[in-house]
Amino acid sequence: MKIVFKIFLYLFSTFAILLISLVIFLNIYYGILERRETKRVLASRSLSSGINPLTTQTQGKADTAIINLIPVPQKAILTGGTFKMPAKLVYSVADSLSTEAGIYLRSIPSVMAEYSPKGGNIKFIINSKLPSQGYILIINSQTIGVEYSTLQGLWYAVVSLKVLNQNYHGLIPCVSIEDFPDLETRGLMVDISRDKVPTRETLLQISQLLSDLKFNHLELYIEGLSFAYPSFSELWEGKETPVTGEDIRALDSFCRSHFIDLVPNQNMLGHMMQWLDADRFRDLAECPKGYKLMGLISMKSTLDPVDPRSIELVTRMTDDLLPNFSSSNFNVNLDEPFELGKGKSKELVSKVGIGKVYFDYAMKMHDIAVARNKKMLMWADIVLKHPDMIPEIPKNITLLDWGYEAGYPYEKHCKILHDSGLDYMVCPGTNSWTTITGRTDNMLATIESAASNGFKYGAKGLLLTDWGDMGHWQYLPVSYPGYVTGAALSWNSKSAGSIPLAGFLDSFVFRDKSKTMGNLVLDLGRYCNYEEFLMFNMTSTMVSFQFGLRDKLMADAIFGKMIKELSGLMGDIAPDVISDFKKRYNSRKEYDYQGLMKFLDSKESLLKKAEVSSADSSIIKDEYLNAIKLVRLGADLKEIICNKDSYSHEVQGQKLGVMRDLCTQYLQENKRLWLLRNKPGGYDRSTASLTGLILQIDKQIQLINGPAPARWLNRFLERTGTAGAALYMKMI
Repeated sequence: MKIVFKIFLYLFSTFAILLISLVIFLNIYYGILERRETKRVLASRSLSSGINPLTTQTQGKADTAIINLIPVPQKAILTGGTFKMPAKLVYSVADSLSTEAGIYLRSIPSVMAEYSPKGGNIKFIINSKLPSQGYILIINSQTIGVEYSTLQGLWYAVVSLKVLNQNYHGLIPCVSIEDFPDLETRGLMVDISRDKVPTRETLLQISQLLSDLKFNHLELYIEGLSFAYPSFSELWEGKETPVTGEDIRALDSFCRSHFIDLVPNQNMLGHMMQWLDADRFRDLAECPKGYKLMGLISMKSTLDPVDPRSIELVTRMTDDLLPNFSSSNFNVNLDEPFELGKGKSKELVSKVGIGKVYFDYAMKMHDIAVARNKKMLMWADIVLKHPDMIPEIPKNITLLDWGYEAGYPYEKHCKILHDSGLDYMVCPGTNSWTTITGRTDNMLATIESAASNGFKYGAKGLLLTDWGDMGHWQYLPVSYPGYVTGAALSWNSKSAGSIPLAGFLDSFVFRDKSKTMGNLVLDLGRYCNYEEFLMFNMTSTMVSFQFGLRDKLMADAIFGKMIKELSGLMGDIAPDVISDFKKRYNSRKEYDYQGLMKFLDSKESLLKKAEVSSADSSIIKDEYLNAIKLVRLGADLKEIICNKDSYSHEVQGQKLGVMRDLCTQYLQENKRLWLLRNKPGGYDRSTASLTGLILQIDKQIQLINGPAPARWLNRFLERTGTAGAALYMKMI
């Protein structure tokens, strides 16, 4: 017994010595990391010019168009004088179109329309030489002439008249316009699957704006249970509030009458998290035990492409979804199958290659689409990583090339896709997601690159994406500048230098009599210039909420790991984007907290003076005021993380108390605003990190008010844990 006790004592002592040595080592390592960061910060300060970042960077496109109309026409000549819009428009048109022309003219607010074969103050004339979506609009002081070759061209002429009437308050400059789109398809994809599901009324409002901007394609991005699948009601009833078949049919009817193709959209390989979390489908995962993306994010998102039951699942999903749409197109997505080849299909991938396994699955999706008389659309990210599969892709598939950074290689990809002979679309983004108030300059540059290269290399169209990653925190109006820019450049890709963006946002989108909102919302999308560096796909203020009250060195370690792993995710198709991002990160500066607070103060003051009168005017100002509150909260969070060790306990407690009040106020207002545009399901999931932050703050305040030994021990454990995690992330 004594021998056993001695062995136990020896092992315990050895373990204790090793543990103490490890703890000592980790705290020494923490000190090394701390000194490195201090040295880097001091170096960044010496390089900083101290100039307000907004004074040195591009302010966007100048309002140099000769007329306040977006999309900017291909050709417009002011002829002098004005046309005063009468209460009644008497029109003549081919008898077969008399009803439609009257309906279109009555879409102009406060205007009646009356048909007369003899004509009146507006005359519609067929001109078969015009492009199918083209029109000629000649506005004189007393009459208006419209030429068109199709009903859709006639519609776009009336849309232009409607917009001009609004922007010039019924006194329209006399102008001669010859117009047609550069790109046949001009679309928007709205993410309804990251917690925030819009109400039917909100979807109709978005569609009305798209119609006024001459979009002709709309998709609602569906992954998981954001659609009420009748065959799987047990998965969403009482748990989610999805878009219903009735919602879609109502939206489809509206879109058809406004020349918008409402295209069904459903992810069918990756992004299947909600399905694979269900007990019923858990064993269909490529990696049933999960997979760590970038070594950090636990996920189970990709179907096993070989299991016949995967095909059975997506087929049933498809047959639930498609009957609600009249479109002949179907977007099956198939992007980002992160786990592919890392689980059940690993052996097959080792034999035939990941490209072959992906292609075979994609062709099964093609069979599903063709059998239902649909033309398939799919993302091009995996195709561009495996260009050898391009010659085998059927010609009735449209590839979608997505890229959301200014340096994304659209020209390179457009050349490849053009030479393939396949239909393709370029897919930039609004850059509203994971930002709170947007990334204006990146949005402008990316859409311009996509549109100009798409036009140059024969793209079928442009599909603007509006995602909702990380809980869909951005309010809808934050995406409006992206909608307008996407509409402008997909119609007229050469108009980048002459878009009246701020003025159009004021006069048509926000209808702001004070002419404040246009420049204001564009500038709010530039707050990222006060951050340490311009991030990839998000802002560092937004990301701070995902970290919470962590040690700064822990956040730095996570960032470093993310950047290292990004090369594996995007390096094959956008190496320059990743390289530029790494350079920006390595030369990052300090977060300019004081500068950002002054900036937000000035924008909040301007916002309160705005006189918005749009259809959603009752909440737009409140949404932006609350968004500014969230940016402030994120800035406060970053500031206390960076500087808490230099504050007294009393100051820490005061700052944490202010943050707690700000977070509580934001959440109360956010719930109210959410329910005015969106269904209730998903709200708690969306705001979980903010409710968690309040708990973290409460715990920290309790610690500060507690005994000194408890504070010391907590900080000691925090340093040890941070050093251990940083070392682990460096090694894996």
